[in-house]
Amino acid sequence: MTDELSDLDLVKWYFNVCNTALATPNANPVITLVESLVVKATSNQVITLKLVDDSQQTIGWYTTRFVDGQFGPVEEGEYDPESRFTLRRSFLRNVVEDSDQYIEHPERLDWSWMTPT
Repeated sequence: MTDELSDLDLVKWYFNVCNTALATPNANPVITLVESLVVKATSNQVITLKLVDDSQQTIGWYTTRFVDGQFGPVEEGEYDPESRFTLRRSFLRNVVEDSDQYIEHPERLDWSWMTPT
């Protein structure tokens, strides 16, 4: 299934999984902490994702915002040298293929970008 999805669709699906996990905070107490960190770190700011392949070669840049407890629409973005949010395409494929497990266990999603470098 993931072979049929464009890179943009993979990124959109990833943020949809994040949104679903955030929408069910009672299911996992970790998600309540994650949500508060996301709000403090990025509320209403542009969030830039650098998508790479397994050899760390850049595939593309994507942007979203975190507004009212949810990640907003994802768009193809532009190069951002300050971007700290990098994910591998293979990780996104894993999330898409096993999205129910990532929703049930949101700690498996990559939240590391919220921490200072």
